[in-house]
Amino acid sequence: MVIAACGTEIEYIMTCGQYCYPIDEAIAVDHMTLEAIALGLGTCWIGAFYEDQVKEILEIPDNIRVVAMLTLGYPAESPSARPRKDLEEVIVYEKWRV
Repeated sequence: MVIAACGTEIEYIMTCGQYCYPIDEAIAVDHMTLEAIALGLGTCWIGAFYEDQVKEILEIPDNIRVVAMLTLGYPAESPSARPRKDLEEVIVYEKWRV
């Protein structure tokens, strides 16, 4: 299955200056991936797609934005976890540091 996560309120801007719909869709897709894993399903977040082609295939109106796509199904394999960076490499305290 492929889920197309779509934003419908595309003009709303939060007080921080960011459009709301991409963040709302990201949160929704993230929660879907967590639930899928809990159910023994596999997922893959797809961000590299041609929105105009997806909208044409799915007959999505022009005023709706396709933010992300998510594959969902039973995995054919269970690869080992990939190595992760140490927390010191990804967390910054107090101020931004390069």
